[in-house]
Amino acid sequence: MSLSFNELKSRFGKIRLIVSDIDGTLVTGQNQLSSLVKKQVEELRKKEIRFSLASQRVHSSIVPIAKELGIKIPFISLNGALIQDAEGKNRLNKSVIDRKYVERALRLAEEKYVKIALCYDDQIVYTEDNSVIRDFMTRLGTTYTLVNSYDEYLDNVLEIIMLGNDKNVIRQIQSKMTPPFGLYLKVKYFRSQAFQNVFNLEIIRKKVNKKVGLKMLAAHLGVRREEVMVFGDWYNDRDLFMFGGTNIALNNAVDELKDMADYVTDQSNDEDGVGKFLEMFNRSLTAK
Repeated sequence: MSLSFNELKSRFGKIRLIVSDIDGTLVTGQNQLSSLVKKQVEELRKKEIRFSLASQRVHSSIVPIAKELGIKIPFISLNGALIQDAEGKNRLNKSVIDRKYVERALRLAEEKYVKIALCYDDQIVYTEDNSVIRDFMTRLGTTYTLVNSYDEYLDNVLEIIMLGNDKNVIRQIQSKMTPPFGLYLKVKYFRSQAFQNVFNLEIIRKKVNKKVGLKMLAAHLGVRREEVMVFGDWYNDRDLFMFGGTNIALNNAVDELKDMADYVTDQSNDEDGVGKFLEMFNRSLTAK
């Protein structure tokens, strides 16, 4: 059940770490970071409250945002597959998919005529035969690299992305990538929200998600669960909310996340919901 802002304020004095999702939460639909967010993160720093990020994006596409906000601590990319700071000096986790599973996914994609791309910490690679995959992915700020062959890109893969227009085929691949590989892999099927009749499969290492990533980050910083506040808007932010002590959903969030939230902002990401909430948060702490 959501709390009123006055009820929420009683928790503010305990907060030592704030972590925000990026797309649909921290930035606008045009991938813009507001001046208010930058100002409020600086105010948090003066109060010795850490601020970090947790996103589905690849690491390199988060680095510019982290630097713009002056974030020195590690942040979570690819939903937890990599937890590392912007300079690459402090890495808490890197969950690489074993080469044999990458090879199996490539074989299945070729057999079933579906498109496939491989994600790394700094890029998403694809071949000419899979070039259409770029047009159906909505990962902002990501570097896409066209390669002649996947043969030299089988190691250090953090995520495998597959898509097609036949749900049954994608489901078949999911079943072939799960048992007995389900002990080592998490194979997620979903229908694209942005494109009708496009079905996706995302493959990452088992036990990789934003909850585990946030737990690692909090432990690294010596922060307890009740001292963590998180912001989110989408289904994959449920994992953040499962660990966050105080959970804030944006006005544009999916209903399921709003139901989990301690508080829902009046503003969406396009209306600077995070910036305006942080402004109220900082004012509340200053007034004490």
